[in-house]
Amino acid sequence: MPQPKKIEKAEKTSESKSSSFQQQLIDSNIKLQQKLIELIESNKEVSKSMASTSKEIQSMTDFFKEAGKYMVAETEDEKLKPLLNKISDLVEQNKTIMRGLILVQKYIKASQPMHKDIFSE
Repeated sequence: MPQPKKIEKAEKTSESKSSSFQQQLIDSNIKLQQKLIELIESNKEVSKSMASTSKEIQSMTDFFKEAGKYMVAETEDEKLKPLLNKISDLVEQNKTIMRGLILVQKYIKASQPMHKDIFSE
């Protein structure tokens, strides 16, 4: 009869080992699931931060585009500056020519009565 006790002890030992392995597997599985949950949550956070970063980059891009428009406008004004200077010079020349024409007109009006007197005699 001593043998059945040894067999019972061996069965109990193997059952306890099996039970222990099952418990370890369960614990490992639970830990793995917890890590997966943490990973999913961190991915959500990364996704949110990427979305906000994308929005910020888009707003910066819009800002630089708008600034570029104003920079181009300044360079167009600078391109037009020589043309405006030439137009200003032409206006001054036209004023001088106009003054000369007015003087010629005054001279002609002033000299007409003398010519009439000469021809009327």
